[in-house]
Amino acid sequence: MKSFKNALILLAVLSFPVLAFSSGKTELNLWKRNANLYGPCGHCADFVNFSENENRKDFSEFNLYDQDGYYTVNLTGSAGTMVTLYGDRGFDTDHGYLVIVKKDDRMVEVEDLEAFTPGQWVDINTQEGSYSVFYRPNQNFKTRVASVKWGKWWTGSNP
Repeated sequence: MKSFKNALILLAVLSFPVLAFSSGKTELNLWKRNANLYGPCGHCADFVNFSENENRKDFSEFNLYDQDGYYTVNLTGSAGTMVTLYGDRGFDTDHGYLVIVKKDDRMVEVEDLEAFTPGQWVDINTQEGSYSVFYRPNQNFKTRVASVKWGKWWTGSNP
């Protein structure tokens, strides 16, 4: 009986990290990376966190906005979660944008915001998560992201 109790306690302790990270919370972490400031390590950078439906026309008030570097993305949430990153303030599409749509419940990591075929939906399937993107390029887009909008904002099949 005592070993059964110990096994249950061990199971609870080992399960806690899984439960803590699978809360289903939808959020976008927009990381600002710069190898000269932080080195080449995984997440040695500052980030801005946006909760689901927290549309931001301008997030230049955050201290990392004026820093040199480029943005990367971590997106959590359920399948169907959709967010658009814009290359200018005010959801302006003239300076490029990237639409990300989650296809499963795993966290999506996008390390290069400019690595996609422009003007068409591209499906990405990795161990970290599956998603689709639609990219409209502009010069230095990954360094200029300035506004974020959740959900579908266009009519038709393509933004």
